[in-house]
Amino acid sequence: MFAAATFLPTFLTAPSPSSWTLPASLQSLLELFPPFVLAVPKKKTSHSRKAMRSANKGLKDKHNIVHCPACGSAKLAHHLCSNCYSQLSRGWKAEQRQSAEGVSP
Repeated sequence: MFAAATFLPTFLTAPSPSSWTLPASLQSLLELFPPFVLAVPKKKTSHSRKAMRSANKGLKDKHNIVHCPACGSAKLAHHLCSNCYSQLSRGWKAEQRQSAEGVSP
């Protein structure tokens, strides 16, 4: 069979660990690792700098708030009014209960 040394690079099969050296083809870490692996910040980001960076990430004001024509409560334009929908939903569920009770006597 094959010896284990044939599958390993020559710099790993050196007889003693004190004589290990990098081959001439790998002179810098940039040749060994791609550049995105080495992208690390040089200093810690302070709390103040983090707060300044995230200061413009707040909630935006809504400019599309209108009044519901049926009940007058505030709602988003082109959306169902939550107040009216809950009333409709209660009515639909009451009708379903009545029809279910009428079918199974």
